[in-house]
Amino acid sequence: MKTIKQQMKSLKKALVPRQSVFDKNYKDVVLDLTDLAEGKIGPDLFFAENYITKGMEQLYKSVFGRFDGSVQDGVFKLTQAMGGGKTHNMIAVGLLAEFPKYRNQVMGHIYQTSFSEAAKAITFSGRNRPENGLWGHIAKQIGRSEVFTHLYQAGDAPGQSDWIKLLQGDPILILLDELPDYFKYATTVSMGGGTLADKTARALTTLLNAIGKTELSNVVLVISDLQGSYAKGSSMIAEVLGDFEKETQRVAKNFTPVQQNSNEIYHILRKRLFENEADAATINNIAKAYGEALDKAVKMDLTNESPQKLQAAIIESYPFHPAMRDLYARFKENPGFMQTRGLIRLMRALVARMYDKEHGFADRTLLVHPYDIDPNDSDTNTELNGVNNKLINAISNDIASGGQAAAEKLSEDLGNDLPLKTAKLLYMSSLSLVQGATKGLR
Repeated sequence: MKTIKQQMKSLKKALVPRQSVFDKNYKDVVLDLTDLAEGKIGPDLFFAENYITKGMEQLYKSVFGRFDGSVQDGVFKLTQAMGGGKTHNMIAVGLLAEFPKYRNQVMGHIYQTSFSEAAKAITFSGRNRPENGLWGHIAKQIGRSEVFTHLYQAGDAPGQSDWIKLLQGDPILILLDELPDYFKYATTVSMGGGTLADKTARALTTLLNAIGKTELSNVVLVISDLQGSYAKGSSMIAEVLGDFEKETQRVAKNFTPVQQNSNEIYHILRKRLFENEADAATINNIAKAYGEALDKAVKMDLTNESPQKLQAAIIESYPFHPAMRDLYARFKENPGFMQTRGLIRLMRALVARMYDKEHGFADRTLLVHPYDIDPNDSDTNTELNGVNNKLINAISNDIASGGQAAAEKLSEDLGNDLPLKTAKLLYMSSLSLVQGATKGLR
């Protein structure tokens, strides 16, 4: 009979990384709503790499419940920090709206909708600068610009009745993202005795109210959160966006795309980075082996951590060591870090290095650990500096400098990699730039 050790499969034997993991151009692709509007996103590839989080599940049910008449709410707001999955969720629901054939395949196991038509997905990204304002941009995408002609001439924003006239009829999904960027620009544009920002705020407020009317039961609006995005802007931007945010809070139902401190992050990473899933026996054997190793450490009074808890955690987090989530929680609030998106990029670089034909070591490890980073790899180093660029000297002096850093030399002298792994683990636990955050290890 094989021992547990003999039954365990290395990472390389258990999982096959997606080809996109090794595509350097793919790593830099950040999808936005413009890509959806221009038909640049292939549903097959998108949904193959998409994991349905609890927030996304609720969004699917709500949007298509509205279209099939089982849900009364028509306005939904995605609330999350920068890079937390808002745009990804909008693209997902937009693709399902436009391509009915994917609905049962993608969300049939969570919601069977009776809505079988294609809905028109109308998108607006705050990076756009349309000629006739946001409302003109929406009217143009619907193919009914003439409905708002009188507004363009008068330099005015649409009222509730104007929106009803434009939108009633066929099913329409409106997706609004990155609005603070647009408002910042709009405060500099004069329009009809005020600014474009004033008019836009009024247009959006009347749109929210119009969607609540029975005449527009065919319309769903999904909007990304504004809070925090305008705090650093001018007082005028804060006032305009703040008033609109209050109105949105009154009529919108909120969803969080990704629960950052839950196991959802592991599911997302598995789906994005690997083509297959490991069998239950492989995962259980590896979790048991780690539990047994920790049990030995407990008996030697080296730690009081629970082997049973570690074993259960590995079953949930595989192929990532469960400490990954705890360390990620320390630095995910770093200024400028893109949360879910940033973590995916970092893990993509790490996994690519582990499976690299020349430098890879996926055949010698069972899990992806925090100390598996290789700062000597330029892609990995770029992502690490994107998390915290104040530790560049620490990397070159102590961790990775082509064999000349302190930990590299010590590992070579001692004939094992424990000094290097320890140095990298200390580094990964010290990435937070937030005041008062935990750094280092006990």
